[in-house]
Amino acid sequence: MSQFISLNTVLGNGKSYKVPLYQRDYSWNLDDWEDLWFDIEEIPNDKTHYLGYIVLQKTEDNEESYWVIDGQQRITTLSILALAVTALFDKWAKEGVDTDDNKIRIDKITERYLGNFSTSKLSISPKLILNRNNDDYYKSWLLKYRVPSALSKLKKTQQLMQKAFNYYFERLNEKFEENKSGADLADFLEKTVGNGILFTQIIVDNDLDAYKVFETLNARGVKLSTADLLKNYLFKLTSKLSQIDLDEAERRWQNINDIIKANDLTTFIRHYWNSKYKIERQPTLFKAIKREINSPELAFSFLNDLEKISQYYTGFNNPYDDLWYREEADGLKVLEMLKVSTCYSLMMAAITNFKRNEVSTLFHELSVITLRYNLAGLNPNEAERVFSKVANDVSNKVITTAKDASLALKSIYVSDKNFVQAFSTATVNTKRKKEFAKYILVKIENQISENDYQPEDAKATIEHILPENPGSVWDETFPHDIQEDYIYRIGNYALLEANINNKLDNELSFGDKLKKYKESTYKLSNEYCDYEKFDPKVIALRQEKMAKVAKGIWKSAYIKSLV
Repeated sequence: MSQFISLNTVLGNGKSYKVPLYQRDYSWNLDDWEDLWFDIEEIPNDKTHYLGYIVLQKTEDNEESYWVIDGQQRITTLSILALAVTALFDKWAKEGVDTDDNKIRIDKITERYLGNFSTSKLSISPKLILNRNNDDYYKSWLLKYRVPSALSKLKKTQQLMQKAFNYYFERLNEKFEENKSGADLADFLEKTVGNGILFTQIIVDNDLDAYKVFETLNARGVKLSTADLLKNYLFKLTSKLSQIDLDEAERRWQNINDIIKANDLTTFIRHYWNSKYKIERQPTLFKAIKREINSPELAFSFLNDLEKISQYYTGFNNPYDDLWYREEADGLKVLEMLKVSTCYSLMMAAITNFKRNEVSTLFHELSVITLRYNLAGLNPNEAERVFSKVANDVSNKVITTAKDASLALKSIYVSDKNFVQAFSTATVNTKRKKEFAKYILVKIENQISENDYQPEDAKATIEHILPENPGSVWDETFPHDIQEDYIYRIGNYALLEANINNKLDNELSFGDKLKKYKESTYKLSNEYCDYEKFDPKVIALRQEKMAKVAKGIWKSAYIKSLV
């Protein structure tokens, strides 16, 4: 059920709200607080300010209580703003400003926006219950106007809550410094903020409905984390055992999160899932996990597996990590240059189930298979489906060696004929993929000159025979309207020593450049440039010659090409 409502309707009623114990901590910062304050200041002119969606789910306690599935950062911040209003009333009352009326206002605002007083008024039963790292500080410190002696001793999330309170208290104090009117301050909270801030409220019945809502909002550009919902579900399962078990589950999740860091957490979980189960796309992932992981024991096993594999997953895009042997790193470098992750599910299955020497062999095979597939411009979704199927077989011990895994990938192995054809017309833009272009050239140079240069160590630079910014001397062989079609063709590249390359400029003709190429020790610059002129036909011939060399470099040790 969806509904357009004001803040007064959300907080200013008899309903109560709970942030799941295992949901993320409060994390808004100064930029967020300022943005909200400036938006509030504009409400008298704009009449309203829309603050997005909030997603709620009824708790089992009673029909007036809701879990905050999405929106806790905004609701918590607005509760802190309301609290700052009561704190300013308290300050004025203590200063003798309309003391009796302001004390009454404190009681009314507290009961409307914050919670119910105990009989003695020494404590408040709040209508907003926060997560395990925020709730105690919110109740024991903020709601009682207590100020910690050392802010630095608090948890980061608690520091942010206190700073949010301090920020809004200072803004309110400044705004009403010349007009200490209790009636105006109360109107500011109730009429300007309470009536002016609007939400779209969505109430769902269960986790799966919440997930569907998240997917819909994501499609509309609302940034929500699928990983949060997955985490909530797993933690809800583990919390059925005991508080100790929930603590342990949270520790494992936090450790996974800390290791994954810059990588997308949901994507990591999806890749792991696809290494053991039928392939799922992100929209169907939550439903699949909920179907299979349906007990606390399975939830712990799932978290344990994620934790074990997470460090390797993070290392997939860092070939220089100490985790990797030299042979493994070489394969990972190629995958990183290609920006390929479709084979991650198979790599995760291999690390978990293969002997380490088999892992090294498989990584090399994957670098060959994916390079051929990528240069041929084929559908990555089809490759991912095949990789996941083979990964499942590895996880289920049906496949136990790199050789058998490679043979099982035959359907996505581009044949020699098709690879030569694709390579012969391929472009690699050196502005975006300079490292990859150099890798290809160094490997070809090694093959034709029987050297063993390492791409990252080679002293050569990439030479564009037809310059990236051609001078007029090139207009005859490469008219302006076709120049861009050939500048980034592999056949237009050579390796050249930097001291020679520095002597070249865009106005030199091919004949003049060729004289300099003859000084190079690289065959790609002398023997492979030995033409009377350089035009589109020569680029095509040169690239086809390089393609025939390439098919012998990037070749599976096990899969026999049909051609």
